[in-house]
Amino acid sequence: MRRILWIILLTLFIFNINGYTQEKLPIRRGVNLTGLEAPFEGSWGVYVKDEYFELVKKAGFDHIRVPIRWNGHAAYEPPYTIRDYLFERVDHIIEMAFKNKLYIIINIHNYEELMQNPEKHKERFLALWRQIAEHYKNYPDTLWFELLNEPNTNLTPQLWNEYLAEAVKVIRETNPTRKIVIDTANWANYNTISFLKLPQDRNLIVSFHYYNPFNFTHQGADWVQPQLPVGVKWTGSDQEKKAIERELDFTLEWAEEHGNIPLYMGEFGAYSKADMESRVRWTDFVARSAEKRGIAWSYWDFASAGFGVYDGLNKMWRIELLKALIPETKIK
Repeated sequence: MRRILWIILLTLFIFNINGYTQEKLPIRRGVNLTGLEAPFEGSWGVYVKDEYFELVKKAGFDHIRVPIRWNGHAAYEPPYTIRDYLFERVDHIIEMAFKNKLYIIINIHNYEELMQNPEKHKERFLALWRQIAEHYKNYPDTLWFELLNEPNTNLTPQLWNEYLAEAVKVIRETNPTRKIVIDTANWANYNTISFLKLPQDRNLIVSFHYYNPFNFTHQGADWVQPQLPVGVKWTGSDQEKKAIERELDFTLEWAEEHGNIPLYMGEFGAYSKADMESRVRWTDFVARSAEKRGIAWSYWDFASAGFGVYDGLNKMWRIELLKALIPETKIK
């Protein structure tokens, strides 16, 4: 009996020195509050409004993810100073999240120059995080950092592994235990999770985005070229469901093989050019499938015309989508 106990303790010790232990995240269901990822808030017709936070909380979400274009509001010469007005705006958003007892994840979003010319922008990217980390170092641990949305193009999986390690090191100088979310490479694709190499750190979370099948979720989207034809349905057939389950299982198997690293599906959604019945079926199945696997998620997004679960113009929920996300919501 004593020998068995020692084996158990030794096993736990080994997992600890490797830096990872099984952990259930304190978040489960979230939504992206968009607007600050545009060149300027409102440029793309969406604002982060104060009343949204209470709506999100009452609907049953427990956290928000806020995409932020920090790089669009910072100097291009060292020390790459971030403009005060952006910090003031983000401070307010964070305080509104805290006021409504929501966790909040802030990221660097739409840093296209970094994707196209990584080496030229590497030091600027790290400098942005040095400033953000310093600014929020004394904030509660319900604020999380996400290093970079959807690394892609010339920021290859190999380069991304190098950059993310250095960014984590920069953040840890002032935020030794804050949760840090790390996207997979190639647009946060689930299937590039196997390329990811993480530094030894107990407070890292791996994020992927899920928009499969793409010809369904992005049909008619004008930013996708060539534009995908509309009229594609998602019926919820066994074949369609198994494809989603197989891809989510791929991420789960990787996480388990690497010490049960927590997983986060930071974006998923289907564009409004798809029929609503298909969108509801797909959204419900993806959300439930993630939950069954212990994967926390954040829907894309809250109030845009294209994906939004809330109609910001008419100030009403798209109730079918909301119930697909949170079946037990009390909103009618």
